[in-house]
Amino acid sequence: MNSIFQNKRIVYVDILRILSIAAVIILHITADLLTRTNDFNTGSWWISNLFNSVSRFAVPVFFMISGAMILRVEIKSYKDFYIKRVVPLLIPLFTWSLIYDLYNQYYILKSNMGIGEFIVDFGYRLLTDRNYVHLWFLYAIIAIYATVPLISKLVKVCSQKDIRYYLLLWFIVSVVYRFISDVVFRLTDQYINIPILNIPFFTGFLGYFILGYYLFNFDLPDKWKNILYNLGIVSFFLTPVATYFASLHSGVLDEMFYGNYSITTFFMAVGMFVFFKEKEPAISEKTNHKVKKMISSLSKASFSIYLIHLLVDLLVSRRVEVEATMLQTSTSLIFNIFAIFSISYVTVKVLNLNKFITQILFGGRG
Repeated sequence: MNSIFQNKRIVYVDILRILSIAAVIILHITADLLTRTNDFNTGSWWISNLFNSVSRFAVPVFFMISGAMILRVEIKSYKDFYIKRVVPLLIPLFTWSLIYDLYNQYYILKSNMGIGEFIVDFGYRLLTDRNYVHLWFLYAIIAIYATVPLISKLVKVCSQKDIRYYLLLWFIVSVVYRFISDVVFRLTDQYINIPILNIPFFTGFLGYFILGYYLFNFDLPDKWKNILYNLGIVSFFLTPVATYFASLHSGVLDEMFYGNYSITTFFMAVGMFVFFKEKEPAISEKTNHKVKKMISSLSKASFSIYLIHLLVDLLVSRRVEVEATMLQTSTSLIFNIFAIFSISYVTVKVLNLNKFITQILFGGRG
């Protein structure tokens, strides 16, 4: 069981974490303007759409990294696993739900809610994931972690071919079927329902979780690597354009190609993972010790940055106006990204100086 927690740093995984947390910050910053206007021909909308589109790999990659790291180990004790893996997620879920709810109720909404009423309301929001927009990730990862003691044993007894079969079926059910259904709905206002494809085990983020394990542990043929690279690159360019035309058709922002299971998001995430895994030897060889140490520090802080960054966003970010030019929008977004990331990272490192605070706020991570 101790081997679970002796994590040797893997440079490309650390880089993927850093890129993903930066992308999450971009997603949240750009969402504000994208949802404030239905004028899809302004420079500010296009820049926000472009930044948002190329950042869509973030959430799937986070799940893939989690699967790659945790499914590779042997879990002998359910109790130890829950104490050392699940409880450190439950603690910050409660803490940050409380922090964001207090901030929202008494600072933003100027609520006069009494303590008793607040406790009841907070308990309901905590139970139903209604406290703050980004905390859904904790609910999702905790739910998946509950399956890990079984899933980790399952993937180890499966052959590479068995896992490929699972991933292919998951891809058909969760990505392709969803894509076809979305296209049909936009053309006919009717969703298609194919009951034979409603297979619970082959839906949801569990697929990304197992996909991360597969890509981490097995090498793909060069042919497939090239195909995934190219599809990933095409998806980076296609997503903002497809979102523009889909939004024009709908009259409001259409997030069909923004979704975590959209076909473009899937190929962006897989392409990113495969690309950086392939570049691991070169990156490790050319990166000196100090840079590796900084990469490791940023990577370790990524979970904590995820928790705190929206609070920092509320305090320091500059709102982008709909009428802003492309240059103004780009400058403002870059400033916000850099400011939020930097302040969040420094704040996390300062808070990490106190072990008790680190445990309460970040589940002991930092």
